Amino acid sequence: MKKSILIFLTFVPLIVGYVINITLTIPGIGMVIFYVVPLAVLVFWFYLGSLYSKATWKAIPSVLIGSATGILSLILYLWQFLGQNSETRNMALAGISQLYSAATPIYLFGKFAMLFESQPNYIGQTTMVAVQVIAVILMFVIFTAGYFWGRRHWRKAENCSIRNNE
Repeated sequence: MKKSILIFLTFVPLIVGYVINITLTIPGIGMVIFYVVPLAVLVFWFYLGSLYSKATWKAIPSVLIGSATGILSLILYLWQFLGQNSETRNMALAGISQLYSAATPIYLFGKFAMLFESQPNYIGQTTMVAVQVIAVILMFVIFTAGYFWGRRHWRKAENCSIRNNE
């Protein structure tokens, strides 16, 4: 697969996050999309990691390129919500910065993110930052696992085809 297509596919979580945010207001189907689609994104992200293992990039550049949208989203989020106040915050950038994490199954780790707050059962800025960081880490781990699984899997397949052709 061409490298440009692989790079383009790293933007899928942003597109899915946008779709999830838009469909949340639709009764019934919005919640189904909120619960099901992020799980599909995790499967896709693992698969994309395996596709990156077939590219000519080495392991570290592959994982960094594959995770670049998440890392940039996190940097943008931190800049908008910790580096700016409510008067200087750009709402468009603030919204875009949250799309990546919206494509992850937040409902699986939201309670864990609340542990970083000083008050129990409180959702504040610390929880929201933790959600963003955990989402990027989760996607990084899934992508990396997919990369190394693909590297092992594709090499086995190549070895089998070489043996069969002999």
